[in-house]
Amino acid sequence: MTGPKYWRSLDELAGTPEFKQWVHREFPENATDMLEGESRRTVLKVMAASFGLAGLAACSRPVEHILPNSKGVDNYVPGQSYFYGTAMSLGGHVQGLLVETHDGRPTKIEGNPDHPTSLGAATALAQASILNLYDPDRSRTVLEGGKDSTWAKFEAAAKGLSLGEGSGLRFLSETVMSPSLASLRAAALQKFPKAKWVEYESFNRENERLGCEIATGTPGYSRARYDNAKVIVSLDLDFLNLDIPAPLSTKLFAKRRRVESEEDLEKLTRLYMVESQFSITGSNADHRLRVKGSAIKQFAMDLAAQLGALPGLNVVGNGDRGAKFLAAVVKDLKAAGKEGLVVAGPRQPAVVHAIAHLINSQLGAIGTTVEFPKGWDDGKSLKGAAGLKSLTTEMSNGQVSTLVILGGNPVYTAPADVQFGAALSKVAASIHLGQDADETAAAAKWHVPEAHYLESWGDVATVFGATTIQQPLIEPLHGGKTASEIVALLIDNKEKSAHDIVKAYWTSQWPAADRDKTWKKALHDGLVPTKAADALKVTVDAKKVAAAVAAEPKAADTGVEVAFVPSATAWDGKFSNNGWMQEAP
Repeated sequence: MTGPKYWRSLDELAGTPEFKQWVHREFPENATDMLEGESRRTVLKVMAASFGLAGLAACSRPVEHILPNSKGVDNYVPGQSYFYGTAMSLGGHVQGLLVETHDGRPTKIEGNPDHPTSLGAATALAQASILNLYDPDRSRTVLEGGKDSTWAKFEAAAKGLSLGEGSGLRFLSETVMSPSLASLRAAALQKFPKAKWVEYESFNRENERLGCEIATGTPGYSRARYDNAKVIVSLDLDFLNLDIPAPLSTKLFAKRRRVESEEDLEKLTRLYMVESQFSITGSNADHRLRVKGSAIKQFAMDLAAQLGALPGLNVVGNGDRGAKFLAAVVKDLKAAGKEGLVVAGPRQPAVVHAIAHLINSQLGAIGTTVEFPKGWDDGKSLKGAAGLKSLTTEMSNGQVSTLVILGGNPVYTAPADVQFGAALSKVAASIHLGQDADETAAAAKWHVPEAHYLESWGDVATVFGATTIQQPLIEPLHGGKTASEIVALLIDNKEKSAHDIVKAYWTSQWPAADRDKTWKKALHDGLVPTKAADALKVTVDAKKVAAAVAAEPKAADTGVEVAFVPSATAWDGKFSNNGWMQEAP
C-alpha cells in the first residue's frame, strides 16, 4: 500500500493508538475495560455525542432574546429559515439588512425593505460579508506581544493602566455610526478630560463634512434626492457604486430612468459625469467628461461662474470638448432650476463640495433635490487624515502612553507619509481590537479579536436619524469583543456586555411602561421607532465659498496623477480574504 491509511469503520478507529489515548484522557478510570466488547461501542457513542455537542456549541444562538423579522415563529422549527433585522456600516454609510438563518447559523443576507437606506436591496459587499464571519483565518485569540494570551490577562492589564486625567490616552476608531458607542465616547472623554478620540478610515466622508461647514457654517452632510432631479451633474462621485456603499442612491436614481410611457420620457433624468476613472456611474451617464482628478475643481469653479453663483471668476475651460460640455451642462441646469442637482465625490477637496452646495442654492434646489439633515454626531472627535496625522505626531513625540485602536488596520491603511507604524512602536501601551491578526495586530502590544457585526450586539444610525439595533445571529465564534465593550472596560462602565450597553442606552430614552414593548418592536422591525431628523433650513454663504475658492492654491500640472479609490472586490483590504468578492465578476 502507498499513501496514508484511513480507518473505514468505528471499530477500526477504536483500535488505533490515538483513539486509545483519547479514551484514557477522557475516562481515566476503567478506560481499559471500556475499550473491550460492548463497552467499546458505548464509548464510541459518547465520542460521537461529544462531537455533536461541540458542533452545536460552536453555532448556538445568543443567550439574550433576539427577534425575527417575521410572524408565527413562537415555536421554533428546526431546519426552517428565519429572518432577523440588523445593519452594516462601511465608510460612513449604513445598510439595513435582513439575515436569513438556519438552525442558528446565518446563511444569506438581503436588504431590509423597511430600512430607508436599503429599500429591500443589499450591495455585493454586504451580501459577501457573511463569508467574513466564517473566515477560517479570522483572529481567534488574545495576543500579548504577538504571543497567545487570554481575555482574563488582558482585562487585568487594562484595569491596571494608570490613566490619570487621560493626558497620554488616545482612542483611534473607524467612523462612529453607533449612538451607544458615541455615548460611551462622551463618558470616556468626561472621565479622562485630557484624552482625545480620533476617527479615521481610508475611505471616509470628511471632505463632504468640511465642505458643508464652508458653505453653511455647520459641519455635516447633505442628502441627495436623485428621484427628484431632472438634471444631475456628478463631480467625481460614483454614487451608483463604491463611493456610496448603500443601495439607496441607486434605487432613487432608477426611479426616473424607467421609460414605460411618453410621460416617463419627459421625466427622464439626464446625468452628466465629470471624472478621472471609468466608473459604474460614468458608464450610466448620458454625457461623460474625462479629466484629471485635480482639474475637477477648476471645472466646478467654471460651472459656478457660468451660472452666476461665483461672479467675477474667469472661466478657464478644459479645451474645446470641455467648453462644449460645460455649455451643455449650464444650459440644462438653468432649464431644470430647482430640479437640478450637483454632487461631489469624496476624493474632491472640501471646496468642491462647498461649490456644489452654492450651485444648488443658486438653482433653488435646496429642499427639492438636496437636503441637510441634522445628524447626531456630538463633534467630539478629530476626524480624517488630518486627525490621524495629528495623532501620529503626538505618538512620535512621546505624548501618547496608551493608544486604543478600535477596529481597522491603520498600520496598513494609513497614508505612507504619515508613518503610523513607526510611531506606534513608541507607544508604551497599545491595544488593538480587530477581526484579523493583521499588520496592526502584530505591531500592537495587545490584540483582542473583534466580534463580527453578525455576532455582536450594537446599533447603527444613518446621518439622517434612522437607527437599527444590531442583534447577533450567532454566539461569537472566537470569543470576540465589540468596541463598546473595550471602552466600557477602560472607563469601568456600569454595563459591561454589548447587549446591556445597547439596551440600557435605548430603554433609558423611552417611557418606563413601554420600554419592553418598544425594545421588542425595534428588534423585530430592524428600526428603532424614532422620528427621522428634520431637514435643516440652511443658507449657503456665497462670500465664504468665494473666499475659500480664492484661498485655494493653483493646481500644478505634475504630469502623472494617481487616484486611490475603493476596490470593488477588497474595499480597503477588509474583504481581501473573501472568496465571493475575489471570484465574482
